[in-house]
Amino acid sequence: MQKLTKPVTLNSSKQIDLELWFQTALGRNLLANQRELITSVIKSYFGVFQVEIGVSHRVPVGNASNIAHKYFVIPEWSADLPANILVSESDELSLDSGSVDLVILHHSLDFAKDPHQTLREASRVLKSTGHLVILGFNPTSLWGIRKLFNRRKLAPWNNRFISGNRLSDWLNLLHFQVSDIEYHYYGLPFNRFSMLKQFLWLDNILNPKVPLGAYYILSAQKQTYSRIQNKQRWKQPAKAVGLSLSSSRNIYNISQKPKTKKNIID
Repeated sequence: MQKLTKPVTLNSSKQIDLELWFQTALGRNLLANQRELITSVIKSYFGVFQVEIGVSHRVPVGNASNIAHKYFVIPEWSADLPANILVSESDELSLDSGSVDLVILHHSLDFAKDPHQTLREASRVLKSTGHLVILGFNPTSLWGIRKLFNRRKLAPWNNRFISGNRLSDWLNLLHFQVSDIEYHYYGLPFNRFSMLKQFLWLDNILNPKVPLGAYYILSAQKQTYSRIQNKQRWKQPAKAVGLSLSSSRNIYNISQKPKTKKNIID
């Protein structure tokens, strides 16, 4: 009997390659920087449910949040998965609408087959006034320049680099308010240990608002409000204010002088 296997799509191939790249010296250094800086962003958020859609559940970035229940979305099932793993496509999440307090997109837009639909799904599952945090590669950086001149399309250079300003325009159409965009990591985009930390001192000098870092952290809040349904109330007969009819008659009778009968003398 022939064994049927699920074909590896281009999208999943890029995701697997990016996961393997995060295990290199340059990838581990970048991941450590991302985990450190995203902590200050998500520490201020509170809620019940958090969903992270990223490269892999083996390289999460949102574990430092204060939200009680944290879930990670992956596209394919494999053996020995943790209990908090949800197997679902990023452009068709198997989650209820308005059920999540925080959604983290860790480079998922960089390799998603449809980044617009992934954003729409993130917006759908978020509660009204829920928070969205996106990490993506910055095209206006040394890393973006290397992507342009890189002949070998390997991770992460085979992924799309979406600018923070362009992403802000997409989010505005989805009724999000972008509260902050910060750019970080000025390490050279070469996987050589001697060159990793040569320009990291620029992180302490340059303003995070300067769009030159290798990646950005974008924070946004959903601005659509849920409609409050009015409870149906049964109509009751209007109550008369005042005394009853019998009581009013009694008062009227008491206020009047009693009529005396005249005796007719024959």
